[in-house]
Amino acid sequence: MVSNTSTNYSGREGQVACSVARKIYVFGGVEQGLDLGDEPKELNDMTVFDLDTAKWTPVNAHGTLPPARSASSLVAVGTKLYLFGGLSHISGWFDDLFLFDTETNTWSPLETEGSRPRSRDKLQGVSVGSQIYYFGGFGPKTDEAEVDDLEGSDDDEEYEDIPESKEQEGAEFGWFNDLYVLDTENLKWSQPLQMNLGVPTQRAAHGMCAIGRNLVIFGGRDIEDRQNDLHIFNIDSRKWQTDLQVEGPVPAPRSFHTLTAVGNKAVLFGGRGRDNKHFDAFEVFDIETKQWTPVTINGEKPAARGQHCAVAVDGSLFVFGGSGEFSSDTMQCQTFFTDAFLIKADEFS
Repeated sequence: MVSNTSTNYSGREGQVACSVARKIYVFGGVEQGLDLGDEPKELNDMTVFDLDTAKWTPVNAHGTLPPARSASSLVAVGTKLYLFGGLSHISGWFDDLFLFDTETNTWSPLETEGSRPRSRDKLQGVSVGSQIYYFGGFGPKTDEAEVDDLEGSDDDEEYEDIPESKEQEGAEFGWFNDLYVLDTENLKWSQPLQMNLGVPTQRAAHGMCAIGRNLVIFGGRDIEDRQNDLHIFNIDSRKWQTDLQVEGPVPAPRSFHTLTAVGNKAVLFGGRGRDNKHFDAFEVFDIETKQWTPVTINGEKPAARGQHCAVAVDGSLFVFGGSGEFSSDTMQCQTFFTDAFLIKADEFS
């Protein structure tokens, strides 16, 4: 069963969301101009969708609000939300960390120990217990050895996933494939020693979710193109699964999609393909059988899109916003969505 409800604010892309109890918190993103010719603008607002009332409510947030941004990471640990990274056309890429307390509606900047990830956007973060795992992204790189993969590439196609190729002073740009852990109990960053080969290529705008003690990563954009490879990292063994034999029809290469854990399955939706067309299909990966299965949703379903949100909440998958109809002339999407869908978990069984 699918329910559709429209928000009271204009469409957006690149927003981030997570759930606490029966509420979905949505932060930031890029808002489409309300009038023809208006430039899109980044946001730093927080809005809550309540499953019990099926209504959106703007949050009157207190404290020190994060600067406006898109393509950041928002992860829930208990009743607290952790915001990291993102991109602003005014300020560039971020490496800051903010805490939002859902009980007091208060934002606070956090000071941390350890070496934090470099500034980036289009990264993915997921929580396992009190720890948050971050992988990948795109942003400035100052280490000459790390930017070799960009040298000799003058093709604008390599940069089409960047809303604006605005250089931060003294920086080169590239993709990341580093894995970081934030311990939210002591606010300390670390990088787990990965015990084998099989690390995914440097990438951004990929999908990632946690199923049990495993991180599941699919697709994204790397130096070559949009990809459709799947990777599994076990937190306990600290190994990437290198003998992965995937069954079923593998989804097409893409970026800007979502990969959401619903039970022991990873639900893939949307994204933009190598031909810059968006997808509207739901496809499910079963981590136990290692099989992909296309899924037919009963009733109304979201239109083809990318840069949307998909959050598991109380036995349902919540899909909100995003953009579609990419134009090669403007290098931007022409349609920004305001719709929201709740899709019951049994649709993916």
